[in-house]
Amino acid sequence: MSETKAVHIKDVKGEYREPARTSWILVSEKTVGSKNLAVGINETYVGSMVPEHKHENEEEVMYFFQGKGKFITKDKEIPIEPGVCIYNPPGEYHSIVNTGDEPLKFIWIYSPQLESHRK
Repeated sequence: MSETKAVHIKDVKGEYREPARTSWILVSEKTVGSKNLAVGINETYVGSMVPEHKHENEEEVMYFFQGKGKFITKDKEIPIEPGVCIYNPPGEYHSIVNTGDEPLKFIWIYSPQLESHRK
């Protein structure tokens, strides 16, 4: 049986990736034993991006709380600013570009979680 757990970002090692960005995985099977979702924070640096990719089976939600940018799909370009929340369905190619002068920060949620988030 699961139990309630708290995770503080200061206790999580960020995963740096190129193009320049860091992701902190806060909730996953690896961190707290969750089975159906993963939650984390992404910080995409000035002039950088999250390259185009898709998730075959996972729904993704992103809530942006700092910076400015663009969320790009095959058919849309959505302006990003604090307060914007985006739902991206499985199989939809997307990328995120930081167009501002500060880091672009957002919370991401996957359901189900990615295989890399599992034990």
